[in-house]
Amino acid sequence: MLIRNAMVDGRLTDLRLMHGAVQEMGVGLCKGLYESEIDLGGDELRPLTADIPLPPRLRRFFLRVQPMDAHLTPGTPAPLTRWHKGVLTGYIDEHAAD
Repeated sequence: MLIRNAMVDGRLTDLRLMHGAVQEMGVGLCKGLYESEIDLGGDELRPLTADIPLPPRLRRFFLRVQPMDAHLTPGTPAPLTRWHKGVLTGYIDEHAAD
């Protein structure tokens, strides 16, 4: 999945999320022929950390959490958390735009 216009560490960037992890980060990434795409419109993406509560229906799927000071880099596991104006609005994994 290609994620466009995500705010990561104060910069707008694109991310490619495949096989349960961030594979590529950059600006102007090309979309693959059968790849889904989502535009976050400047919402912030952060890794899932232990202090973020998960709804019970998601706990069995998303067990990998990152340290509290983790940053998004290639290799960061899904899910990622989506934030709008400091409020958690959802979780992003490789199927979020399907």
